[in-house]
Amino acid sequence: MPLEFRAGLADGCHVAPGLDRCIAVYPDDTFEEVRGRVTEAARRGTRQRNAARAFIGNSRRCKIDLQGRVAVPATLRELAGLDREVIVVGIDERIEIWDAIRWRELETIGLEDLATSPDLADLGII
Repeated sequence: MPLEFRAGLADGCHVAPGLDRCIAVYPDDTFEEVRGRVTEAARRGTRQRNAARAFIGNSRRCKIDLQGRVAVPATLRELAGLDREVIVVGIDERIEIWDAIRWRELETIGLEDLATSPDLADLGII
């Protein structure tokens, strides 16, 4: 885990399935908020319940070791396709761990979308 991300995770964190086949890493307090929203959404229907089961059922509490490493369970590594180089990205309330090849592909698409999408003007960044 890069040094700049470790301070917020010093007391522990949760790893969970992320969107688009990454692993999401949450500080403990943020994870509890997210889990609450996921649990609430699960009351809305079958798809939401299935997603909640996948998210909560595959989430694990973990600690960062003295060398800044997070022990990611094999099930999550498999879900995210992590078996070689990874990229760690800070995204708002969470950190995402990506397979490096998949991240580069999505980053290319994202940069193209950023450069060409008129809808992104609403974000206030262009």
